[in-house]
Amino acid sequence: MAWIVTKKHASQSLSAGVEPQETRLRTTFLVHNDNPSYNGTSEDVYNLLQSIKDAQAPFNVIKGIGTRIELKANSQTKAQLIVTDLQIDVEPTRANSYVVTQTASAPIVGLSPYRGIKVSSQTQNRVVAQYIRPGAASFPPDGDVSWPAVSLIGNGTITNVMGNPIQFAVNQEVIRIEFLVHDPEIVGYTNWPANPAQYVNRRNSAVFLGLGIGQVLFAAYERRFVTDQTSMECYTFISDPWYHLEQMPLRNPVDGSIWNDSTQTIASQTVKVSTKAVWFQPYQDKVDFLGTGLVLPSEIINLLTTPLPAYS
Repeated sequence: MAWIVTKKHASQSLSAGVEPQETRLRTTFLVHNDNPSYNGTSEDVYNLLQSIKDAQAPFNVIKGIGTRIELKANSQTKAQLIVTDLQIDVEPTRANSYVVTQTASAPIVGLSPYRGIKVSSQTQNRVVAQYIRPGAASFPPDGDVSWPAVSLIGNGTITNVMGNPIQFAVNQEVIRIEFLVHDPEIVGYTNWPANPAQYVNRRNSAVFLGLGIGQVLFAAYERRFVTDQTSMECYTFISDPWYHLEQMPLRNPVDGSIWNDSTQTIASQTVKVSTKAVWFQPYQDKVDFLGTGLVLPSEIINLLTTPLPAYS
């Protein structure tokens, strides 16, 4: 006797959606034994499932659960589809026959022009210790300050009383960028960054999303698996008009106390204040977030600089 597996090309269906929605491909196979004397008593549907799992010829035509339906070398798109379900039914109108329905699914990365990228924006406040409220153009260029500081803050309104800073809220913008990546094969993206996490806590060395040099901080990188083969890459950037700078008082070199070297009139009262404060930059290093192969893949950069979809 001999088993024969025939792919029923007339019984296929494909359901595709914009990522992260899953794409599903269903394919039907007819499995039968061509021995007319075979009465079908030596196996059941579970035996057939085991034969498919073991990839025994001719059952290797049907892909087993958890396997890709195509090699990456043949098709990067189809290679992302993994068999998630096999439905095996007895064919009642034909002796010694079974109908196997194979379902392969995955959120296919790169199938749609939109590519499933998500960009969200949220405002928040960063509370800083303000000794001197910065005046116009008083920030260090691009927020760059070496340590130790070589000069005092030279422009602005003194706001501390007896050397005690006020709490000032700097309005920040949190920008989150999310997109799908297929694992373990990364398909659909070019110039994929080898290790974007190494650039966390760096500021932008070039204009990013219309924001000036040094204002944007790469704050966090997260990889979150949404299926056993696909992960959501999450990037968090924070823009800050203060360039993420902090203020520190310059202390009296004699005894280390707050150096209240001047006075200020507040509500008709004269109080002591400190005019000696310096900038401190906790994030000295910078990187070009739009640099090829550094932080983001090229396709995501293209979408950020030329927003899609542009339906027509």
